[in-house]
Amino acid sequence: MPSRRLPNSMPAVIRTLKTARDAWKNTPVPADRAISADHWVKLDDTAPASFLNKLLKEASDVDLALAAQAPLSTQFSQAYARLTLFVSHFHQVLDMGITRDTFADGARSYYGRDIGSTTIPDLSNQTAVMEAAERVVTGEAARAAAEGAAYVPMALPSAAEVATLRTQFLTLFNQRDQALVKTDREREELMALYTEAQALAVDICDTVEFFFRKDPDAGSRRTKCERWGVVYHFEPGEQPPAPPAPPAPPTPPAPPQ
Repeated sequence: MPSRRLPNSMPAVIRTLKTARDAWKNTPVPADRAISADHWVKLDDTAPASFLNKLLKEASDVDLALAAQAPLSTQFSQAYARLTLFVSHFHQVLDMGITRDTFADGARSYYGRDIGSTTIPDLSNQTAVMEAAERVVTGEAARAAAEGAAYVPMALPSAAEVATLRTQFLTLFNQRDQALVKTDREREELMALYTEAQALAVDICDTVEFFFRKDPDAGSRRTKCERWGVVYHFEPGEQPPAPPAPPAPPTPPAPPQ
């Protein structure tokens, strides 16, 4: 037997409240309205301070925050991947240069590595990449100062290229972090209204079902309740057939010749 499904998520609650609001506006005869005037005070879209308007604003604020966050998250991921690649290539090229005697055997130590290391630094997470990139920048400057006239700069990539990418990475990291904080704050403000909103939606569903309780036809009663936001769950095989399509209009006779 079909059963009522109570709104138990923010999207479902908002959908119930908006449906009830629209049904009230589309029902000009007060006696036909299935919810009370007290409900309408909370749903009235012409009242800026109504509860539903406040709820919709907070939900919109969450959507706007997510919209601003999404491109920053994408840009940050791209900058993170590119910085990781350049730091990895820097150390791989450095090792090849040491093998060719382009750089001194001890050059690795300037970049935070053991002199005889055969593996590049750990780049498995953001913190590790940030630290390795910082050591590339500071290490190259330290090696240049120590080697003096014998200094051969690293290239393909250079430390300057790593420094540029590191700056971009840190900028996007901070921007993305601020966007995440804003999104969290907007979500918390929206969820602070959830308990009241869900209680209102359930009360509306109870009121609507009580209003139509005397309809002897169960299918008709559910249809009327659904117009006011009540949702019903049908088990497999219980879903009522869709109403037949209206017949096609008759073809007008051809005009006389």
